[in-house]
Amino acid sequence: QIGTQLKANLVRSVERMKQRDGWPKLKAEAELFLQYSKKYVPEYVTEVRGAAEAAGLELEDLFPALCEEIGDPNYAYTGRCSDLIASNDVTRDGSVLVAHNNDTSVSTQENVTVIHYAVEGEPEFVAVGYGDLGISVGYNSSGISLKGNQNDSNDMRVGVPRMLLVRKILAARTSGEAIDAAILEHRASNSNHVIADANGELYRIEGSATANEPIYSLEGYHVHTNHYTSPRMRHFEYDPQQISSSIVRYNRGRRLMKNQAGQNTIKKLQEFLLDHVNHPRSICRHGNRIKTTFSIVINLNTLTMYLARGNPCEVKYNEYNLLTKE
Repeated sequence: QIGTQLKANLVRSVERMKQRDGWPKLKAEAELFLQYSKKYVPEYVTEVRGAAEAAGLELEDLFPALCEEIGDPNYAYTGRCSDLIASNDVTRDGSVLVAHNNDTSVSTQENVTVIHYAVEGEPEFVAVGYGDLGISVGYNSSGISLKGNQNDSNDMRVGVPRMLLVRKILAARTSGEAIDAAILEHRASNSNHVIADANGELYRIEGSATANEPIYSLEGYHVHTNHYTSPRMRHFEYDPQQISSSIVRYNRGRRLMKNQAGQNTIKKLQEFLLDHVNHPRSICRHGNRIKTTFSIVINLNTLTMYLARGNPCEVKYNEYNLLTKE
């Protein structure tokens, strides 16, 4: 169904890759990632194969689109995001609220897509991405949410691409299963995976290809952006000179969340997501190259998502409920 509905996007993505210099090399490198994926996450390779066949494509031509780790000289620093998560300890009504701004290249905004997955043997889940098989944010019917902030590490390697880690995380029924998926041993790289559940258990997994640091929230809230905060992980930072925006957004977010402890609501988190301190490289980011292309707040207890396509200071949030599929 995904391959049928998104055929034009998938075909266009493959055509763009084939037009790049070095396509044969890129395809050959992706083949190595594919072999790891067949061994360690075969069920999701089957899913990609089904989408490829429905779109009239070869698996080996489509799979490189899932390998963020290779082929793009502008890969580092193309994605900038901000996460604000409030457990039931610090919200007004006792809900668990998950907020995220996704900052990517301006051209991706028109492709923001919501996909509802109903796969036998897994919780149903909603994923937000950019019109292909990649997933940026999601949450499932077991009350597990996943949001990822790009953390560029200096130890990327051949392995299971992190886009498939995200897919595996969203199949989890518990926080423990989600963490296991996030730190899959044979991964090619990692993100800062922010994992929350409807009980108010909040984790962020600061990861690289070869190490990880699970950080648990005792304050009742989490904030994360695009740099390593764990002293153990800092030496994996790809370029420590390129994290000033991340540092400002991180500290600004922590201040906002701390000052509203016990009073956080959906509306309040939406207000935080349109914050412009350090504009244009603010939580609500503006720019001609990188900007906030979607903004999202999720209530994990009602399984309701509020999504704004574009800068939240310019567009309104629309509601989507996993249970009613509306």
